[in-house]
Amino acid sequence: MTGNPKSTLYRRTLWAGVVLGAIGLLILLFANTFMQTLGTQTFNDSNGFFFALTQVYVLAAQGCLPFSAALISGALVMRYLALASLPTKQQATKQTM
Repeated sequence: MTGNPKSTLYRRTLWAGVVLGAIGLLILLFANTFMQTLGTQTFNDSNGFFFALTQVYVLAAQGCLPFSAALISGALVMRYLALASLPTKQQATKQTM
């Protein structure tokens, strides 16, 4: 089953989910440092660029982790369906009889 496009699709999906989860976790870990150096603390819209940058940073952290979980669970479902569609030994012996 190695090498065909169906078998590599769930692997790529799984790795994309893991990488996206790691990125989201790093964003959450460095959120305090980022907010102290570049982000706005008051959100009074005095500087539009830093206000927008802070909003994008906060929303990216909140979006990465759920999307990562969806990708990982989707990869697990694809793997299960790929294995379920393979014929079992009992089905193969019935077909040869």
